[in-house]
Amino acid sequence: MKQLTMFIFLIFTVSLLGCESMGDKTKKGAILGGVVGAAAGGIIGHQSGHGWQGALIGAGAGALGGGLVGNTMDKNATEKNPNHISLTKVAEMAKSGVPDSVIIDDLKSSQSVYELDAEMIGYLKDNNVGDRVLDYMLSTGHKG
Repeated sequence: MKQLTMFIFLIFTVSLLGCESMGDKTKKGAILGGVVGAAAGGIIGHQSGHGWQGALIGAGAGALGGGLVGNTMDKNATEKNPNHISLTKVAEMAKSGVPDSVIIDDLKSSQSVYELDAEMIGYLKDNNVGDRVLDYMLSTGHKG
Protein backbone atom coordinates (compact mmCIF):
# COMPACT_ATOMS: atom_id res chain seq x y z
CA MET A 1 0.00 0.00 0.00
CA LYS A 2 2.83 2.38 0.83
CA GLN A 3 4.41 1.90 -2.62
CA LEU A 4 1.07 2.55 -4.31
CA THR A 5 0.61 5.69 -2.25
CA MET A 6 4.04 6.98 -3.21
CA PHE A 7 3.39 6.15 -6.89
CA ILE A 8 0.10 8.06 -6.86
CA PHE A 9 1.78 10.99 -5.11
CA LEU A 10 4.51 11.01 -7.76
CA ILE A 11 1.90 11.06 -10.56
CA PHE A 12 0.10 13.93 -8.84
CA THR A 13 3.29 15.94 -8.38
CA VAL A 14 4.41 15.47 -11.98
CA SER A 15 0.98 16.37 -13.32
CA LEU A 16 0.94 19.61 -11.34
CA LEU A 17 4.36 20.59 -12.64
CA GLY A 18 3.13 20.21 -16.19
CA CYS A 19 5.11 21.28 -19.18
CA GLU A 20 5.18 24.28 -21.45
CA SER A 21 3.22 22.57 -24.18
CA MET A 22 0.42 21.56 -21.82
CA GLY A 23 -2.76 23.51 -22.55
CA ASP A 24 -4.36 25.90 -20.09
CA LYS A 25 -7.44 23.75 -19.53
CA THR A 26 -5.26 20.66 -19.02
CA LYS A 27 -3.29 22.43 -16.27
CA LYS A 28 -6.38 23.84 -14.60
CA GLY A 29 -8.15 20.48 -14.81
CA ALA A 30 -5.21 18.66 -13.23
CA ILE A 31 -4.94 21.17 -10.39
CA LEU A 32 -8.68 21.30 -9.69
CA GLY A 33 -9.00 17.51 -9.97
CA GLY A 34 -6.05 17.06 -7.62
CA VAL A 35 -7.51 19.38 -5.00
CA VAL A 36 -11.00 17.86 -5.15
CA GLY A 37 -9.55 14.33 -5.25
CA ALA A 38 -7.33 15.02 -2.24
CA ALA A 39 -10.27 16.34 -0.24
CA ALA A 40 -12.54 13.43 -1.16
CA GLY A 41 -9.77 10.86 -0.66
CA GLY A 42 -8.84 12.37 2.69
CA ILE A 43 -12.43 12.19 3.92
CA ILE A 44 -12.93 8.64 2.68
CA GLY A 45 -9.51 7.51 3.94
CA HIS A 46 -10.14 9.08 7.35
CA GLN A 47 -13.11 6.75 7.81
CA SER A 48 -10.70 3.79 7.86
CA GLY A 49 -7.87 5.57 9.68
CA HIS A 50 -5.83 6.24 6.53
CA GLY A 51 -6.60 9.89 5.86
CA TRP A 52 -3.23 10.87 4.40
CA GLN A 53 -3.01 7.85 2.15
CA GLY A 54 -6.55 8.45 0.97
CA ALA A 55 -5.74 12.09 0.28
CA LEU A 56 -2.66 11.18 -1.74
CA ILE A 57 -4.47 8.54 -3.77
CA GLY A 58 -7.41 10.87 -4.31
CA ALA A 59 -5.09 13.70 -5.35
CA GLY A 60 -3.33 11.51 -7.90
CA ALA A 61 -6.51 10.08 -9.33
CA GLY A 62 -8.21 13.48 -9.38
CA ALA A 63 -5.25 15.19 -11.04
CA LEU A 64 -5.06 12.49 -13.68
CA GLY A 65 -8.80 12.59 -14.36
CA GLY A 66 -8.98 16.38 -14.34
CA GLY A 67 -5.98 16.60 -16.63
CA LEU A 68 -7.56 14.19 -19.10
CA VAL A 69 -10.80 16.16 -19.17
CA GLY A 70 -8.90 19.44 -19.58
CA ASN A 71 -6.75 17.94 -22.33
CA THR A 72 -9.88 16.93 -24.22
CA MET A 73 -11.20 20.47 -23.89
CA ASP A 74 -7.87 21.87 -25.17
CA LYS A 75 -7.95 19.50 -28.15
CA ASN A 76 -11.54 20.49 -28.96
CA ALA A 77 -10.55 24.16 -28.92
CA THR A 78 -7.67 23.47 -31.30
CA GLU A 79 -9.91 21.48 -33.61
CA LYS A 80 -12.29 24.45 -33.79
CA ASN A 81 -9.40 26.57 -35.06
CA PRO A 82 -6.80 24.44 -36.82
CA ASN A 83 -4.82 27.64 -37.59
CA HIS A 84 -4.35 28.42 -33.88
CA ILE A 85 -0.80 29.50 -33.04
CA SER A 86 0.43 27.94 -29.79
CA LEU A 87 2.23 29.82 -27.04
CA THR A 88 5.30 27.75 -27.80
CA LYS A 89 5.22 28.85 -31.45
CA VAL A 90 4.83 32.52 -30.43
CA ALA A 91 7.83 32.14 -28.10
CA GLU A 92 9.88 30.48 -30.87
CA MET A 93 9.11 33.32 -33.29
CA ALA A 94 10.09 35.96 -30.74
CA LYS A 95 13.30 34.18 -29.76
CA SER A 96 14.33 33.88 -33.39
CA GLY A 97 13.97 37.63 -33.89
CA VAL A 98 10.67 37.85 -35.77
CA PRO A 99 9.42 41.47 -35.37
CA ASP A 100 6.40 42.08 -33.12
CA SER A 101 4.37 43.44 -36.05
CA VAL A 102 4.87 40.21 -38.02
CA ILE A 103 3.93 38.05 -35.02
CA ILE A 104 0.79 40.13 -34.47
CA ASP A 105 -0.16 39.86 -38.15
CA ASP A 106 0.24 36.08 -37.94
CA LEU A 107 -1.90 35.95 -34.80
CA LYS A 108 -4.59 38.06 -36.44
CA SER A 109 -4.68 35.98 -39.61
CA SER A 110 -4.88 32.75 -37.56
CA GLN A 111 -7.75 34.18 -35.48
CA SER A 112 -6.12 32.70 -32.39
CA VAL A 113 -7.73 33.43 -29.04
CA TYR A 114 -5.76 33.42 -25.78
CA GLU A 115 -6.75 33.43 -22.14
CA LEU A 116 -3.37 34.13 -20.60
CA ASP A 117 -2.68 33.69 -16.90
CA ALA A 118 0.33 35.00 -14.98
CA GLU A 119 2.33 31.80 -15.60
CA MET A 120 1.78 31.98 -19.35
CA ILE A 121 2.70 35.67 -19.49
CA GLY A 122 5.87 34.91 -17.53
CA TYR A 123 6.75 32.14 -19.97
CA LEU A 124 6.24 34.45 -22.95
CA LYS A 125 8.27 37.26 -21.36
CA ASP A 126 11.08 34.82 -20.52
CA ASN A 127 11.17 33.98 -24.22
CA ASN A 128 11.49 37.62 -25.37
CA VAL A 129 7.89 38.10 -26.51
CA GLY A 130 7.35 41.86 -26.73
CA ASP A 131 4.78 43.90 -24.84
CA ARG A 132 2.92 44.77 -28.06
CA VAL A 133 2.45 41.06 -28.80
CA LEU A 134 1.37 40.35 -25.21
CA ASP A 135 -1.12 43.24 -25.31
CA TYR A 136 -2.59 41.89 -28.54
CA MET A 137 -2.83 38.36 -27.16
CA LEU A 138 -4.51 39.61 -23.99
CA SER A 139 -7.05 41.55 -26.09
CA THR A 140 -8.19 38.32 -27.77
CA GLY A 141 -9.40 36.65 -24.56
CA HIS A 142 -13.06 36.07 -23.88
CA LYS A 143 -14.75 38.98 -22.20
CA GLY A 144 -17.10 38.61 -19.29
